[in-house]
Amino acid sequence: MPPLAAVPDLDRELSALYARPLEEFTKARNDLVARLRKAHQSEAAAEVRALRKPTIVAWTANQLARSEPQLVARLLEAGAELRETQQRALAGNANASVLSDASDAERDAVRALVVAGRRLLGDRANAGLLDRLTQTLRAAAVDDEASGLLRGGRLTEELQAVGFGPLEAVPARRRDADEVRRAAREHVNNLRAQARKHAAEAREAEEAADEAARAAEELRETAAKKRAEAEQAATALAAAEEDLRSRR
Repeated sequence: MPPLAAVPDLDRELSALYARPLEEFTKARNDLVARLRKAHQSEAAAEVRALRKPTIVAWTANQLARSEPQLVARLLEAGAELRETQQRALAGNANASVLSDASDAERDAVRALVVAGRRLLGDRANAGLLDRLTQTLRAAAVDDEASGLLRGGRLTEELQAVGFGPLEAVPARRRDADEVRRAAREHVNNLRAQARKHAAEAREAEEAADEAARAAEELRETAAKKRAEAEQAATALAAAEEDLRSRR
């Protein structure tokens, strides 16, 4: 039997594979492998067979690449700008304000995609999953290889983002000393306020405990008194019943 015709557009087949619902991925991948083998496309079959099923986070990112291409393009553009600005800041050619603006743009782009991802996931969405999606999008935004996978909707695993921010990227010598001291004073003031707050709450709790102890002691005394009265009533009842029986 002659071999089947070669799969005409493997790239399109792969795009369709990653676009499928997550639970259909493995079967669809294996079906594609079988078709490639029957067409004697052994190398392509081996490459497809090695493809890993995406995690739920990677799958969500892939679907966003298809359903929200403009948001993904905005993220990748913001990520590239952030990476360039960070490098300029490290070289002393960009100040903290410029880097902060670039970081804000990247963060806004990620936030918009996470909102769309929440809608896409529906009941499956939870805080932990959305946080991992955020990390994956942020990482893909600033990594060339991951950016390409996200743009094509072919991520297979979650990614871990590195931290960004003006104070992380700008060399320490460029930070304003007064700003650092001001931040330190604010930190001390915050700790002092927290200490006063906790001390006041402790005093209130101790006073409440003392009041509860006094109330409990009063209730015990009242209960003892009522118990004594109940015993006296029971004794009087028994005597009255005995007297009634003797009169019959």
